[in-house]
Amino acid sequence: MKTEKFRAFTPTPICVVGEQVNNMQKQVHRQISNFLASYKLVRGFTLPELLTAIAIIAILIGVLMPALSQVKRIAKETKQKAQIGSIEMAIMIYKQDTGAYPPSEGYNLGISNNYSYCGAQTLAEAMFGQDLLGFHVESGYVNEGKDNTVPDTSKLYIYTGIQDANRDVSLSKRKGPYLDRTNISVFTLGQIFNKDTYTSNFIVSDRYVICDVFTAVNRSSGVKNYKIGTPILYFRANPSAVNTELIPSTNVNDHPKNIYNYMDNYRLMALKSVADGKDHPLWSSTIDSGKFCGFIGDPQISNLTRPVRPDSFLLISAGNDGLYGTKDDICNFDPNLP
Repeated sequence: MKTEKFRAFTPTPICVVGEQVNNMQKQVHRQISNFLASYKLVRGFTLPELLTAIAIIAILIGVLMPALSQVKRIAKETKQKAQIGSIEMAIMIYKQDTGAYPPSEGYNLGISNNYSYCGAQTLAEAMFGQDLLGFHVESGYVNEGKDNTVPDTSKLYIYTGIQDANRDVSLSKRKGPYLDRTNISVFTLGQIFNKDTYTSNFIVSDRYVICDVFTAVNRSSGVKNYKIGTPILYFRANPSAVNTELIPSTNVNDHPKNIYNYMDNYRLMALKSVADGKDHPLWSSTIDSGKFCGFIGDPQISNLTRPVRPDSFLLISAGNDGLYGTKDDICNFDPNLP
């Protein structure tokens, strides 16, 4: 039986082992250094670089902000045009139900001058009723809500309260509402304007108006805030008017002779002017209908001697600037402006 022979084992000296370890460490360090050197280390911005970046951002903001504002304005104008179209359609349905367009001159039995119950308010009554529960077919468009146009204490209120015994009878004679209040803002003048800007003899404050989509004032009720637009003006044409042409006048008694009566919303425009302290081109403190006649004149007729839409009605939104009679007004016609 053969016996396997083994070589004798000779241990490596310690000094040699230490030298090998050192060489390995150097090699590892060299590889790490080479790896890091292949990438540029990120360093912080210097002050000039930081100021340059800030300047570029500021320039971009300055360029983008007007564009964003214009986009918002165009979106609002598009929404307002859609609202005007909705009101037009609702008025047409009202006419089908009642046989005529809503009047733009209401009656205020407590005041000798009936123009204090203005066209913007009669439009809201026609679309929603004075209590927002629908239009009453027996309405004479009287501020007090009675069923006739002559003061008579024996007559019942046709817009009755929730607790009124005649509530069910009243509701059975209602039409509409012709517009959806989730898409249409409706407020009373007392909610829109500061009560210090008018008196009870100036204009009816507790009747509703339809407001446009722009923001004229901000109001809060409890925990809720409201962005309220400017009231939409409504003028109904009078096809049987004495003056078939546009005849500007400073005499309040002459306006009903025209196809469109400037006085139908005169008090509301005056109130708006007093409230915001601005000059509304469509309103004149001297009750001069000259600018109004020019505004609604038909451009296809020489010298603007006839109004646009002489057999129907006009709707006027004051637009983004909240001023009646400026270039950004949105109407159901093309206004004439210089």
